[in-house]
Amino acid sequence: MSALLEVSGLTTRFSTRAGVLNAVEDVSFTVDAGEIVGLVGESGSGKSVTGFSILGLIDPPGRIVSGSVKLDGRELVGLDHGALRSMRGREIAMVFQDPSATLNPVLTIGAQMQLAIAAHEKLSEQAAVARCVEVLNTVGIPDAAARIRAYPHQFSGGMRQRVAIAIALLNRPKLIICDEPTTALDVSIQAQILTEMKSLAARLGTAMIWISHDLATVSSVASRILVMYAGRLIESGPIADVLRTPRHPYTLGLLNSLPGIAEPGQDLVQIRGAMPSLIALPPGCAFQPRCGFARAECATRPELTVSGARGLRCHFPLAEAAE
Repeated sequence: MSALLEVSGLTTRFSTRAGVLNAVEDVSFTVDAGEIVGLVGESGSGKSVTGFSILGLIDPPGRIVSGSVKLDGRELVGLDHGALRSMRGREIAMVFQDPSATLNPVLTIGAQMQLAIAAHEKLSEQAAVARCVEVLNTVGIPDAAARIRAYPHQFSGGMRQRVAIAIALLNRPKLIICDEPTTALDVSIQAQILTEMKSLAARLGTAMIWISHDLATVSSVASRILVMYAGRLIESGPIADVLRTPRHPYTLGLLNSLPGIAEPGQDLVQIRGAMPSLIALPPGCAFQPRCGFARAECATRPELTVSGARGLRCHFPLAEAAE
């Protein structure tokens, strides 16, 4: 049985005055129905551009230069604007980081939700309102039948994000891409939304790609993790395995920088340096200038190797170095 989403060799570049920016380079992965996959990395690693590329939301000067994105066997790369628009919201949806930027402040929540339904399906007003209320109840909006007439500013930040998730769920898409949807929320609200999203995926069979820089958040919701650096996937596998025994030095660096790792009074262990410019990546392994395990061979580009459920792009995996 084939995966719901199949991304193969995806490469997205932006032409700038300074040169060609390699935002996403030869990225391949799959997502099964009902599965939540975490996509993690520092800011600028290419996570969000990967999500936008899957949705066909790359505008000039950016373009997908090669690769394939198949949803339920249908190729998305190369589809015209009308075909992509008909799929967005109905088969594939996205939840963005800031709901204030995606919700229209002059329309009620109900009006915005009904517009999302009308774009893909003809329902009576009564049926559309009933579905809106049902989905708002699903994401934990109290007194949904009354709150549907409220405006975005009448909701808290956490409730606005729940509304954004509800809109993504309205047309029962097969896949939802969540681009750091809980980053701006306080810890307690974040935990509630993570629990609800995990429950929704299990109950509705909706697959999700959870994009985040926060390994702790991803570990609480995803079953599999993809680690991205400088536009490339460098490590992947079941989340428990990757977090327990990271094989790429960058993954280890991300784990060591978590606040919970350090003892009270100790400084956090930081990854030295900064991510290189995607316009002028160093030859070979892009992480080489920051890696404490780098050797001469790292001046050549490592290929992605797959062993069982684990994927790795590194000349000297940590497990081998320890032996």
